[in-house]
Amino acid sequence: MLKQPDIMIEVSNYIAEDSIVGRIIRISFTFFIRLIRKMMISSRNENSRVIIISLNRLGDTVFTIPAIRSIKNKFNDSLSIVCYEESKLIYQLVFEDLQFITLGKDDFYFGGRIANSRIRKRISDLQAGIIIDMTGSVKSASLIFNSRAKEIIGSNDKYFSAVYTEFITRRKQPHLVDKYLDVSNKISGIQDVIELKEYKATLNKDGYILIHPFAGWKAKEWNLNKYIELALSIGKRRDCKIIIPKEFAEEGTLATLKSLNISYIISNELMDLIEEIKNCSAIIGNDSGAIYIANILGKPTFTIYGPTNPSYSLPFGDMHDFIRKDIKCSPGINDQYCFKDAGRKCHSFECMNLLSLEEVNMKINLFLDKTGLSTDGPIRQVECKTSEVECKTS
Repeated sequence: MLKQPDIMIEVSNYIAEDSIVGRIIRISFTFFIRLIRKMMISSRNENSRVIIISLNRLGDTVFTIPAIRSIKNKFNDSLSIVCYEESKLIYQLVFEDLQFITLGKDDFYFGGRIANSRIRKRISDLQAGIIIDMTGSVKSASLIFNSRAKEIIGSNDKYFSAVYTEFITRRKQPHLVDKYLDVSNKISGIQDVIELKEYKATLNKDGYILIHPFAGWKAKEWNLNKYIELALSIGKRRDCKIIIPKEFAEEGTLATLKSLNISYIISNELMDLIEEIKNCSAIIGNDSGAIYIANILGKPTFTIYGPTNPSYSLPFGDMHDFIRKDIKCSPGINDQYCFKDAGRKCHSFECMNLLSLEEVNMKINLFLDKTGLSTDGPIRQVECKTSEVECKTS
């Protein structure tokens, strides 16, 4: 069996767009991939099994769901999804009857970028006739480039276009959901997708307002102290709770919440977060996976944006709202991130720091009015130690 060379390793990092060396590398790399594909397809799989490769973070996992809905309508029982375990938990909220093949982060070398030979063989042994790539990175390309599938459909960096029998140029305009629908539309032919994008609202006026103050990186977070003040303000009218992932549950933060008698819960794992979202009336937070999970569960969402563009990720429908401080370095209309790498290279976080509690509070009050959640009710103070401890109610 052909041993796969290490040419896939970090190739996209070394290809300069305009240099002569970059062009030579691109041409050589494309030739190599086409040669491998030609060898593989000479004994291609002709069966009807279809697998979707979705090796995404939580937010992008949610964004693939409309596309997978569309694909499922076409293939149904012959469809399987290759994903991470945490993504499987998200998908099962929508697709109860699909099959899943879960991978781990240790199945990939070099910081999770390159699939190892063992996991490539595992995917090859599935003998899929069609592979649909909903990841679009060197990670997924390294996983499937030696597949014997009759068709490989997906989008990626153009350097990997030779991997695919049907390559879709990756769009740069919003919404991120449409990036994945561009792939599914090549298969299902469904163009009118608004029903696929929206999730049925399940308004629960008797629940609490859930606040999730954290995000994938610091620049996307408003300010924990402001969130605490926001919880105090909302708590004057209705039940409110802050949820804290265990890795952020610092003793000082918990002591502050206790002293202010603010309800909180520590989530030890993803299922804790999902269960809390199921029980809440609405969620308030930053641009993060928690907001998008709440969306598919039909919960109203209010998102505080900073270095990212709401046009790319805001949930569809009337039950969702947002606020953003628009400053000189904010992303443009067709820019997903600000020019400082979505704030990762920013030292001041001005877009978040300049957004005042008063501005956010005013917009949230309008949001609660719009969703019918602004009515006064009994205020219940709850103190929780962890997600496994019963809450004390006073």
